[in-house]
Amino acid sequence: MVIGVGVMRRIYRRKEEGIASTVGTIFALMIFTALLSMFMVQVVPVQIKDNEAEHDMHVLSQFSQLRSIVDILTLTKNTNYTAYIPIKLGAAGVPLVASDTYGQLSVYPTGINSTYLMSVEFTDSYGTFISQNASGSLQFIAPNRYYVPEMFAYENGAVVRYNYYSQNAIMPIEPNMKFVLSSTGVNVSLTLQQIYGYPITITGADTRSIGISLEGLETQTYNVGGNITIRIYDNYTYGSSYINLTKFWIHTIQSMLNYSGLIENTDYTIVGNAIILHNVYNVEIKMVYLNVVVGS
Repeated sequence: MVIGVGVMRRIYRRKEEGIASTVGTIFALMIFTALLSMFMVQVVPVQIKDNEAEHDMHVLSQFSQLRSIVDILTLTKNTNYTAYIPIKLGAAGVPLVASDTYGQLSVYPTGINSTYLMSVEFTDSYGTFISQNASGSLQFIAPNRYYVPEMFAYENGAVVRYNYYSQNAIMPIEPNMKFVLSSTGVNVSLTLQQIYGYPITITGADTRSIGISLEGLETQTYNVGGNITIRIYDNYTYGSSYINLTKFWIHTIQSMLNYSGLIENTDYTIVGNAIILHNVYNVEIKMVYLNVVVGS
């Protein structure tokens, strides 16, 4: 009987030790799971948001660099050189726990694929009807998961930044337009860019390069002595989203006119998607023809 009791005590002791180890393992897993949940809920979203915000600023900088390259090519009239600007498509995620945020780069060349068109129409002093236009654009969509989803567009030398949440746009880089009010009337200077190339849309997180070259350049000055009409068409679609940037272009040009001392309903009027300038003395139009390719 004594021997039996000793055996039972040893068996119970072993069971108690096994239960304690199991409970300790469960508590350790619970603590690890809680810490991981806190990391996923609090740390990861903040990190991804910071990455997406930084990436958006990087894309804006790259589009601004694109504008600078075009200005240099136009100034030097260099038609034998192709400049390459890297575009980082995606924002970095968090290693092992969150994937990168993909971006989308699109080229909409002039023609039926163009989403942007600016036309300038007037009759010169000889009675000849003149119609010139700018068309073609580059678009980048950043469908951010935690930061504000945004779209960037390069159109006629301008860089447009669109906020999907507020449905509002700003123009950090304005187009090459100049309006001077003189005693003889309004002197207008416009640069109109036409973008050629193949329509393409690329989605991913890697880095692609935009190659841009100057295909041609011509400048013409017209005596007007009357009105000119600047008309804007600017529409994009992304999935089920429809974005019309026309009103933001109208607002930007209106701000440039007001800054130059022109008065609405006196020196110019706005009718729908058109701005009509009155009493224009002469117009200088610089046509810039660009070719764009997207490389690996």
